[in-house]
Amino acid sequence: MSEPLNAFQEDKAAGADLKLDSSVRLITPKNNLLAFASLKIADCFVVDNIKIVAGEKGLFVDMPSAQDVNGKYHNIAFPVTAAFREKINATILDSYEAAVEKAQSIGEAQRGFTQKAPIADRLAAGKEKAAAYNAAKPIPTTPHRQKAESL
Repeated sequence: MSEPLNAFQEDKAAGADLKLDSSVRLITPKNNLLAFASLKIADCFVVDNIKIVAGEKGLFVDMPSAQDVNGKYHNIAFPVTAAFREKINATILDSYEAAVEKAQSIGEAQRGFTQKAPIADRLAAGKEKAAAYNAAKPIPTTPHRQKAESL
C-alpha cells in the first residue's frame, strides 16, 4: 500500500515547479470546437493540437488524441494528476481569453476603417478639392505667355 504524499510531494506531483507557456490559434468555430492550443512545458517539451471546446458546463481543454483501427479515440498526451490537469487547463484557458480579447480589439479597430466612405467617393471628393484649389490660384504669368498675349 502506498503512503500518503506530504505537501512537498503533492506540489511536485502537481507540477507546481514547472513553467507552462501556451499559445492559442483561434479558428472559425466548428460545432463546439473553438480553438487549438500548444503547451510548452519547462521550456523543453511541447504538446500541440490541444483542443479548446465549448461544453454544456463551459469551456474545457481536450488533449490530443488518435483514432485506433477500431474507431476508438485514445489520448496521446495527458496529465497524470488532477492538480497538474487543473494547472494546464488554467494556463490554456487564460491564453484563450487573451487571444479572444486581442481578436476583438483588432475587430473593433478594423470596423473603424470600414466606417470610412468607399474609396471611389473619397477619390471624387479629393478631385473636387483639387479642382477648387487650382481654380482659386492665379494663373502664373511667364515671359513667353506675355508675348503671346500682346500679339
